[in-house]
Amino acid sequence: MPAEMTMLADHTARQLLDFSQKLDINLLDNVVNSMYYDVGSQQRLAQEVLTNLKDHPDAWTRVDTILEFSQNMKTKVCLDFYCYMWQAHKD
Repeated sequence: MPAEMTMLADHTARQLLDFSQKLDINLLDNVVNSMYYDVGSQQRLAQEVLTNLKDHPDAWTRVDTILEFSQNMKTKVCLDFYCYMWQAHKD
């Protein structure tokens, strides 16, 4: 895998996992699109970034922002896990 792609994935993951910053919805939508439409290493990187985001203990806090501001239906469909986390956290 080229070093540029690794650096891009690291930067993207860090940005999406920085819960002290406002969520970059466009970046998230782009990563989701990459997971669905790219192939090979780009798709694997997108999946890795999304898995890391999903596994973050504060991921549930992003649900309302994603539902309100994402223009990508596939991003919203990916929320199944987040909705589960949100409900579990509320209980």
